[in-house]
Order: sequence, then structure tokens, then C-alpha cells
Amino acid sequence: MHKQTQTKLFDFSDVGLDFCAGSKNLFPDRFKKMLAQGYNEKTANSVTISGSTITLTFGVTHGYVADRVLQVTAAGGFNKEVYIDSVTENAVTCTVLDGVTSGLTGTVTTKIASLGWEIVYEQAHIHIYKFKHIDDTDMYARLCFQNATAAGNRNCIAVGIGRTVDLALGHITDPNCMPDLATCATVADATSNLRWDFTNSTAATFNNYTYSQGFSTFGQGKIVGSPYHLIAMYRLSSGSGLNAFCGVVPFISSYENINYPALLCSNNGAATTAASYQIGAGRILVGKILCGTAYTSSNGTIYPTNTMASSFLSNKVDGFNTTTCEPYRLYEDETNQFLGCFAGGIFHVLYGSSDRPNIQNESESPTLTLDIDFKNLVFIQGISSGGSSSIPRHYIAVPVEEIKIGY
Repeated sequence: MHKQTQTKLFDFSDVGLDFCAGSKNLFPDRFKKMLAQGYNEKTANSVTISGSTITLTFGVTHGYVADRVLQVTAAGGFNKEVYIDSVTENAVTCTVLDGVTSGLTGTVTTKIASLGWEIVYEQAHIHIYKFKHIDDTDMYARLCFQNATAAGNRNCIAVGIGRTVDLALGHITDPNCMPDLATCATVADATSNLRWDFTNSTAATFNNYTYSQGFSTFGQGKIVGSPYHLIAMYRLSSGSGLNAFCGVVPFISSYENINYPALLCSNNGAATTAASYQIGAGRILVGKILCGTAYTSSNGTIYPTNTMASSFLSNKVDGFNTTTCEPYRLYEDETNQFLGCFAGGIFHVLYGSSDRPNIQNESESPTLTLDIDFKNLVFIQGISSGGSSSIPRHYIAVPVEEIKIGY
């Protein structure tokens, strides 16, 4: 495995998060922890150092898990993100990637590292985060969380992306951000209906649910992200095929009005109605331009549902059961003209009609696997246009790997 700390993995079940896709009231706090603050802070009792490997021992159960990124800060001056190799009940063994462990003395505090986004505006249910475009220029993501907590409002977030902001008003001021997403006071004010939808239901029952309380309805929840991107994978409901994903992924163009990260979202109509299957509702927005990932498809959706002849390469090429992925090509929705490709973070998995994850199973939505080359963690999430096992599907691969080498 190629160890790195640029791209991070969060699980909705993590100690310090413990929420589900329906936890409407918890979303602002949990996103702030994942994007900017970190969570599950502990103080180590002792530290042992062996080369680039450090072992932190705690006097209590710490709640950390392997393959995550830990922020370690010491009174002696050490302040770095390290990779968690393994854990026991009260100890964590990590790799310091640059091998320099000087300053790891005195009081040592730890927490799960955030994506490194900076929260620059916070007013009730509206947050603005500063993050990085793939060319390392500053971008801003305005997240308007659902604050209508009474029954009749599904859990969703209206997200605007831009290069400029008014931090007095809490607005995106970039003309290439859709006006409603730039300024909406509530998700209902986002009249384009482009949102990150997290639930099918409009019930208030789940507003404060923990992960375990929500699992039978929403299953797993994972977020993979970096200073450059964020992708969430989850289920909208216990209904078959109601898997979903959303996020912000790297895209770059010589056209200034689309030289922005791509917003992966959905259009499920007004936030007071139930959400639907993502194959039909999914949308991609770059600047103010709606895009698709195929210039033709069998059902006119932006995510192609073509089924491959097989889920594996033939034995003539590879004797192992190898499934391939392809980069996403982006096309202007209006003209079908090619605009470019996503610059990492998410890929299209080329499955056939069998030997593929079961999207009707909570434990396989998403599914964890490894890439062949580097043994990096990869999450596979399938979406559909219905619950039947015969319904066409689209699968994404989200690797936990560096977006930008040399970061």
C-alpha cells in the first residue's frame, strides 16, 4: 500500500462522528469536523519511536482505526499528520511519512485529521469553506444545510462553488456560480433544486439518529476527500437501489467559466418531496454549466448504464479476475460537446451483468476493495434507476489515494 496523508477516509460510524444520512440536526457539526476541525481528540500517555514508526499508548480506549490519518501535536514542536498502520485497544502504531520525528516530546495530543478545508464563515446552518482547486488556487464551497427540521423536509444541502465570497453576507459572489446556490438562505430557496440529497424520506424521525439507529434504513456512510475534493457515499433509504453519492471533484479547463471543480449533485425537485433514484436525478454542474459523462446513453441520463460483456478482462490479457475503470469524460449537456475529464478522485467501473456488487445489500453499498497496482483502498458504489436486480446500473470507484502528487 502507498501510504499518504493527502486523501482521507471518514466513516459515519467513527468515534466523534456517529451519525447517519438522516441525521439532519447533526450534519453541520459533523461536516465541520470532517472538513476543517478534526475529531476524537485524545492525549497520549506515552510515545515510543523506532525510525519512522511511532507507537502512541493511551490510558483509555481511543476509538481510532487503521488506514486513517491522525493529527499528532506535541509540546516539543512536533505537529504532523501521520498514517495509522495498526491499532490495539489502547495503542496506535503510525508511520511518519517524512521520517522526521524530532520534537515528539512533552504532552502529545491526537485527533483524526480533517480534510484541511478552512471554515471562513459560519452562521447557523450556513457554512463557507475555503479549499483548493486542482491548480492550487483558492475555491470556496458554500453549504446551506437543511434547517427545516419539522416533518415534510428531506435532509439535503444546497452547495455553491466559486472563487470569490462576501464574508459579511455569507454569499458566493462569483458570477460563474448559480445565483440561488450562491445566496440561498434556506435549501428551499435553492430553486434550481440542485442539491446534495441524503434522504428519500421527509420524516423528522431520523433528525438526531446515531449511526446504529440509522443503519437499518440508511446503511453505511463513507466520505473520501482531500484539500481538492470530497465524495460522500451512502443510501437514501432502505429501498432497493436507493444508493447515492455526491461531492466536489477536480476538473480544470482553459475556459474560465468552467475552470472550476465539478459539483456532483441531484435534482429531486422541491426539498419537501421525496427523493428518487440517482440514475434519473443525478446532475453534474461545472460553473453554471450542466454536464453529463456520456454524449449518448440508452435512457438519456448523465451516468451511462451500459453493461459490459464481462466484468473481467479476458484470460488472453490477464489471468486474474481484473475489473478495469475509466476516467470520466465530461460533455456539455446542451450540445454533447466534449469539455475534458475529471482530474482524479472518482472513476467509472466497467462491470458486466454479473460479478458485481449487489446494490440491494447495505453491506455492499459501498463495497471496499483494493486496486491492483498499489493496494490502495477503493470504495465501489452502485446507483440505479430502480430496485429490481435487472435494472441497469452505474458504478463508481473512489480510491483513497493522492489527488495531486507532490502535495
